[in-house]
Amino acid sequence: MKAIILAAGRGMRLNEGRSSIPKSMEKIGDQSIIHYQIEQCLKLGIKKFVVVVGYEKVMLTEHVLKKVNSSQVHFIENQYFAETNTLYSLYLTGKYFSEDFIYFNADVYFHPLLLEKIVNDNGKTELLIEKKECGEEEVKVAIENDRIVEIHKQVDMNKAVGEFIGIGKFARKDQYALFEALELGANTGQGNNYFEYAVNMISAFCDLHPVFTDDLPCIEIDFQEDLKRAREVVYPQVQSYLDMQK
Repeated sequence: MKAIILAAGRGMRLNEGRSSIPKSMEKIGDQSIIHYQIEQCLKLGIKKFVVVVGYEKVMLTEHVLKKVNSSQVHFIENQYFAETNTLYSLYLTGKYFSEDFIYFNADVYFHPLLLEKIVNDNGKTELLIEKKECGEEEVKVAIENDRIVEIHKQVDMNKAVGEFIGIGKFARKDQYALFEALELGANTGQGNNYFEYAVNMISAFCDLHPVFTDDLPCIEIDFQEDLKRAREVVYPQVQSYLDMQK
């Protein structure tokens, strides 16, 4: 199993268009978001990584290599990071679709037990879902018979069970279909769409299983208020758990 981390974006909403470090390098506690994600993977035996870089690629590459050595990670550059989104970034990683992989948006900070829920060899594609009432801007899911049947922002509010938090496991058996959907999107003007566009396309014929967060804390950091909440609310909960494990 490997981890694929999409970290090409600039984080315009977080920094209101000002030049900044890559969003994944923002610190929560004593380490960056991306270092935290990598560390949690390493603890669970995941030692291979694919990281998509773009904005400040040299800075981010050097930062990642402080956590893992060059034999453990492949860097892929999204040269069009300013005008594309996660669909195109994940499409670029297609040649590494050779085994089950854990998917990360590089701006998600989460409780370690959430990753444990999906790092397994059960052969299923599993997406972490937070049960909640969702707003218009959240990536919502509809579920029938333990299968995700819709995943996108436009899911009917009456059908939406919760929000996809930006972390999931894609089983090898579903990756050919996923890549075909990503490729189709990239070639038909959807490069600036979210990768969930492709996931929604395959939901009709691939078994996409929801795994619920069960109130364990997690947060996607898009705005300054998210960063503040991550540092002041989520981090203390995570650190309390980590301290108990020592």
